[in-house]
Amino acid sequence: INQSNQGQSVARNNGVAASRGEFITFVDSDDVIKSDMLQQLMRYMDTGIDIVECDRTEAIQCLNEEKKDIHVKEFDSDEALYQCFNHGVSWSPVAKLYRREIVEKIPFLENLIYEDLYTGIVSLKYINKMRKIDYIGYYYRYHTSSTMNQKYSEKNLDIFKVGEKLLEEFREDNWLPYVGNMLFLVGIGHFKKYQIKVEHQYYQLYIDAINKYVEIAKKSPDIFSSSKLLRWYSYSPKYFFSLYYPLYLKYLFIRKKWRL
Repeated sequence: INQSNQGQSVARNNGVAASRGEFITFVDSDDVIKSDMLQQLMRYMDTGIDIVECDRTEAIQCLNEEKKDIHVKEFDSDEALYQCFNHGVSWSPVAKLYRREIVEKIPFLENLIYEDLYTGIVSLKYINKMRKIDYIGYYYRYHTSSTMNQKYSEKNLDIFKVGEKLLEEFREDNWLPYVGNMLFLVGIGHFKKYQIKVEHQYYQLYIDAINKYVEIAKKSPDIFSSSKLLRWYSYSPKYFFSLYYPLYLKYLFIRKKWRL
């Protein structure tokens, strides 16, 4: 298919529309999949299973590792959503094998960045079951020109458009506080990554959005009690970005280095 560059969502949607297969997988143009990834995913695709997900890595040497015993976890829709909001299942469309009707039901949002966040989460509402296998089949090539590593631009505000669509999708659902907490985490990640300080032209927009997400997340006592960052922000928004969050990131860095 030859077309003008209209973004990855348009490319994915056009690819899905042109395809005829019962199952669909997505591979970004600069990434690499293991030679038997599709074979492994198909092994665990069965009646009533709509998605099979494997692990991905940023270390290409991991693709050469052989794994004799593959462990499988199976989730229904509610369990899959819970796992997604708690980082047990990825919202990314890659490293997955989809049953066709799931992809067609939730097309990718076009002309927006961060659209994966919406599609990846909402699609889990419509599955019967999915399986997650502990097999590394996908290499994500990390590079500085990717969407997540570019300098700040107005397109970064798309995260709020995607966030509003997610809140709308889950507005009458028990999952709404989970969505609020995830958007809160994404919001503070942007805040720190792009150094959005008081003089930034969108500073107040970010603060207002983060405050909104916090109030939504706090509607669940379980989420509030389990999220340190949510509690810290609620108790002291004034010092969160200058004190608590930098200390938390430092702690994560030290912990990761210690494990290595």
